[in-house]
Amino acid sequence: MKRTISKVLLIAVTAAVVLSSCSKVPDVSKHIPKTAGVVIDLNAKEITQKLATNGLTMDKIFSAVQSKDTANDVMKAWKDAENSGIDLKGHFFVSFVFQGQAGEHKSYLSATATLSDADKFEAFLKKSEKNFSLKTGNEFKYAVEGDNKGVIAWNKSTVIYIAAFDPEEGLNKYNPAGTPGLPGVDDGEVAVDSAVATPAALTSGDDEITKSLVTEVDHLFHLKKDETAGSLEPFAKLLKENADMGVFVNPEAIYNSGRFTMIPANFKKLMEGTFYTGIVNFEKGKIVANGSYYMGKEVASIYKKYGNKEIDMSMLKKYPSQNITGFISYAFDFHMVGEIIKSTGMDGIVNMFLASKSGLAMDDILNAFEGQLTYVASDFGIQKKESKYFPGEFTEEPSAKWIFSLKVGNKDAFTKVMTSPMLKEIFTKEGDHYVLSNPMMAAGMPPLSITEKYITVGSDSVLLQDYLAGKGSIKLPEGIEGKIKGSMMGGYVDLEKIITSIPEDKADEADRPILVKLKGLMKDMSMVTKPANGNVSESEVILNFKNKDENSLVQLMNFGTEMAKIMDAKKAKNKAMEDSLFATPVDTATTIIK
Repeated sequence: MKRTISKVLLIAVTAAVVLSSCSKVPDVSKHIPKTAGVVIDLNAKEITQKLATNGLTMDKIFSAVQSKDTANDVMKAWKDAENSGIDLKGHFFVSFVFQGQAGEHKSYLSATATLSDADKFEAFLKKSEKNFSLKTGNEFKYAVEGDNKGVIAWNKSTVIYIAAFDPEEGLNKYNPAGTPGLPGVDDGEVAVDSAVATPAALTSGDDEITKSLVTEVDHLFHLKKDETAGSLEPFAKLLKENADMGVFVNPEAIYNSGRFTMIPANFKKLMEGTFYTGIVNFEKGKIVANGSYYMGKEVASIYKKYGNKEIDMSMLKKYPSQNITGFISYAFDFHMVGEIIKSTGMDGIVNMFLASKSGLAMDDILNAFEGQLTYVASDFGIQKKESKYFPGEFTEEPSAKWIFSLKVGNKDAFTKVMTSPMLKEIFTKEGDHYVLSNPMMAAGMPPLSITEKYITVGSDSVLLQDYLAGKGSIKLPEGIEGKIKGSMMGGYVDLEKIITSIPEDKADEADRPILVKLKGLMKDMSMVTKPANGNVSESEVILNFKNKDENSLVQLMNFGTEMAKIMDAKKAKNKAMEDSLFATPVDTATTIIK
């Protein structure tokens, strides 16, 4: 099987994903630049132990997943990777560096890993790469991957794979149009930062893109300490966490890359010192994800003024149901949005637009709402519903009861909004309520209540009136109320109720075993974001499994391998059916004549 250089690292990174912690900062991280916009850390050591403790090895995983005709090739590739000299139980970093303006092709991604044996790695490349050509740089060696124009470079302890980052080749569906792609040679900032190292010599056959990649990888091998991502406190703290996986986002690096030239300079200033980090740990019976939002000086000052809000538990607790499917409650002062707009100098334009359309100012809208909102759903199920257009015909559709409520802020500001030219033709005030002026429009919308205290929408009028009257109270799962009380955001989803409501008899016969296994896997999920402590806001998401005694990663791996077997059997069955349909028919007429 032909294997390119990139496939070597792909096998290794795949292993890190399914294997992927120690409190010590990994030495290999010193090759990640502080200009990286996004960094993903896959830590294999702890996860390897979690899988091994439960009797799972890579050999068993690959042999279980692969079909007979591909198992040998995949297993051989895995065995090759094991003997490649790459430390498959170390850290793997994937970094996205955004540079230059759109169309300049200066951005790149890099994969960085630890080498356990550099000589063995070099020998592995020579053996596996048909057109392998070894070149020497400044204290490192490298080889060029011809087809994808990637460069793989290594020294005694580290291997770096660097390639063009072009959103039009697979990533454009996840990123805004105009994301920069290939690295260029005219990146002045990189040239200055790389002054400590002499760029590697190149042969005359190397093109400009390859030259720029080699220049970049040379830079990465010779980063000064203050040029590394580790010099940023949030990144350094992330690496010290005892986590299985981690992610780091530097908005300032992305905004300053040149790809957001239309964003006001003041907004970029607002992002200075702002970072996002997240970690994921696979524990017994659950997956725990923790996020940290580090606010820069400008954002922190806005947050200090408006951000200290807690969710209004009364809006949640008066929901009249004992059969909750899920909810989300959020406390967010809309004045924070106004302050951000003002800090960018765009408030004048916003006010002009609003005045021309509605006669309102931005502050009128911000003052009209308190920033407390709640959405609750209950009684989820699959019900038969008769078609509106074809009486007598029924279909099975998901069904649930629900309430959405938004708390009103300043009464005078709210009245001004509701009586503005934009809304006065749509709503009419009747007593202490606002109602839709057009009966036909009202008939086609869910039941709605608008007062000077709340805007509330419900799935049906009975539920809406019971909620508004405060009849009954919600029954929350054990521990949820205490977890979300005092938070900025709290949420919960009963996954077990949703999944178990799916009728098995409606699933395809081949897919039914997957549904059955899925019903035995997930239990529920909770989410919470606490008010900031200083300039850091913490959040947590917990995904609970029904089996509380087995590691969540092991459960996912077992489910994944079983699903792969089922899908492989389905594929084989479909192929056999196709072969029988398109088989050459016997010419019975000719046979009889003969």
